Amino acid sequence: VYGKPLSEGLRTKPVWILGFLNAVGFLCQFLGQAHTGASVAALLVNLSVLIAAIGSAALLGEKFTGTKVLGTVLAVGGIFLLTTRGDFGLITGSQLTGDLFYLVSASSWGVYIIYNKRKTDERRWDPLGVASLTILSTAVFVAPVMLTVGPAELLMTEGEWGLILYTALLNTAIPFVLYQRGLRYLTATVSSMLLMLEIVTAVGISILLLGELLDLPSLIGAISILSSIFLVSRVGGSGESLSIRTPSGLARGGTSSWS
Repeated sequence: VYGKPLSEGLRTKPVWILGFLNAVGFLCQFLGQAHTGASVAALLVNLSVLIAAIGSAALLGEKFTGTKVLGTVLAVGGIFLLTTRGDFGLITGSQLTGDLFYLVSASSWGVYIIYNKRKTDERRWDPLGVASLTILSTAVFVAPVMLTVGPAELLMTEGEWGLILYTALLNTAIPFVLYQRGLRYLTATVSSMLLMLEIVTAVGISILLLGELLDLPSLIGAISILSSIFLVSRVGGSGESLSIRTPSGLARGGTSSWS
């Protein structure tokens, strides 16, 4: 991560492509918040699961069996029920501008998952190294946006700095490393499905800490997501991209490399 490996990593195109895709996803998500309600936003941005599942079959050679199709349908349906509580009015009342931002965000993260899986299998990336470089390259792409806001917007209280540090460490750095580690052993489809546990966890925390009630649509949605993870994980949940295998059927070996 430090010294020569860092400089070598920053000179490779894949790191910057990952940073760009991640930056687009983050920026479009925050831009969309000003126009779209939270429920619809969560639904749209998590369509990255569907994009990653379809893309992994088309681009990575992953087998898209009937079980995976069922798992993907359950995941998307579960996301809908958890985020909207089955209320179609939340979708019809949404604004097109915000929806477009979130669709771009979902597409960017879907491509991020597919591209990341491909390069992880090809290059045997070190999880800590690639996570660090991805965060750094993302920051480079996001930093110019700070120039568009006034100095007053950048002034933070101690409490706000605490939230920023909490988000940077526990919500970004550690999850990035763990995700990158898991991507070495899981398919792109399964890794995207497992990310849906974030929604289920958020619902559980809101019930335990905020006193929110668990209604029937939310319960069905949570069960659907957990079922989708169970189904997809049991069928081809691990492995490398078939598209990078050599004619002999063996994936390319080699040690961690940034070149």
